[in-house]
Amino acid sequence: MAKMNVYDAGDLIDRAYNEKKKGARLKRLGSKILHQVDVAGVQAYFLKDKTLVIPGTNEPSDWADFNLRVESVKGDSGRYWHKGFMTHAQMVFMFAKGLKPKFIVGHSLGAASAQIVGASMKVPTVAFASPKVLSGKTRLSGEGWVANYLRMDDTVCHMPPGIGNKKYRHVGSRYWMAPEGVNPGEDHSIKNYMQIIKDERFKTMVPKDWPR
Repeated sequence: MAKMNVYDAGDLIDRAYNEKKKGARLKRLGSKILHQVDVAGVQAYFLKDKTLVIPGTNEPSDWADFNLRVESVKGDSGRYWHKGFMTHAQMVFMFAKGLKPKFIVGHSLGAASAQIVGASMKVPTVAFASPKVLSGKTRLSGEGWVANYLRMDDTVCHMPPGIGNKKYRHVGSRYWMAPEGVNPGEDHSIKNYMQIIKDERFKTMVPKDWPR
């Protein structure tokens, strides 16, 4: 089975964010893009090598439209999901289902969607800085396709907190990493993730290729 290198995945996310930034020297996805969607706050890129890249929050409205909609909603599987993340994932799924991605890569809000879409499509998925998306402990049939790369000092990875009887969790494998010493910052950027993954302490603990 083909594998996605985690450093290549991080580079794609970095380039995806640069698509909406100004600057002639910025590295972008550019000619790698075959199809893309940018509608209602959802951005995703389908590349010529059949990788689906889903960046995270790009606009202030994303918080109201997706991140802060913490109530649960019942999905087609009968399971309960974070409503905002499910709404985002449904739009990504509609974009991607006919394209049949070979790999899925996401970061932050994009990682929320990546977990849901990757498990649904049963496609190898690398998710960085993932928030929690699913309510309930019962494992989904497609969870084995998803890998979450998480930093202990990244608040997003611990969100949302339990609300009443609803406690959300990540979908798929979880690879937690913590910086050495005290780090009061919130290291959420993809560059900070790439830096800590290279740490020798995680050489054998965190897969550098997925599926491992």
